[in-house]
Amino acid sequence: MSPSLGALSMAAASLYVADLDAALAWYREKLELEPIFEGKDEHRFATYQVGGFLFVLEPSQALWQGRGLTGSGAATVNLVTDRDPAELLGELRAAGVDCSDIVDSPGFSSFLFADPDGNRFYLTRPVRDA
Repeated sequence: MSPSLGALSMAAASLYVADLDAALAWYREKLELEPIFEGKDEHRFATYQVGGFLFVLEPSQALWQGRGLTGSGAATVNLVTDRDPAELLGELRAAGVDCSDIVDSPGFSSFLFADPDGNRFYLTRPVRDA
């Protein structure tokens, strides 16, 4: 029998970056996001809240396994917005953010963007039927 994880009250993802100060500046300048908390255990870190989701920027040296790796592209943070994806895409590209083209799929209009360390974000808006 597998052990129970118990009652989980929250989830967060850690994104690993090469230079925490540079990452903090990028998130502030390009996405207009400010951390809700900055702290230090063995390494400095910064926590962001986007809607009901938390993500933590940590230096690559904080990785338990694979120290020194950043933005492997194996994981993507999904963000759901109420804004027009085409408008957001234009704003992010104008700010110098690397973005994919918009893809329309059943029920969603979406695109990907990445931070300078290769951490990927999927920005999506549900398509409302007319």
